[in-house]
Amino acid sequence: MAEQKFLELIEQLEAEIEDASEATRVEMKDRLQSVIEQMQAEGVHVPQRLQLLEERLTDETVESMFDNMPV
Repeated sequence: MAEQKFLELIEQLEAEIEDASEATRVEMKDRLQSVIEQMQAEGVHVPQRLQLLEERLTDETVESMFDNMPV
């Protein structure tokens, strides 16, 4: 996949994630990780903002696991 195609896919994915509910954002983390892995496999530079977004979604996923945990 050409770098331009990745950039278009990233922009679309970022917009979807920002507009999504918290529960949906957690589910979208896998899509984001897949895109990052594809970019790395093809030797395309992964923008830092994408890495930060992936980290933020990972944090949200971990937090959501503890939200339903009995105390």
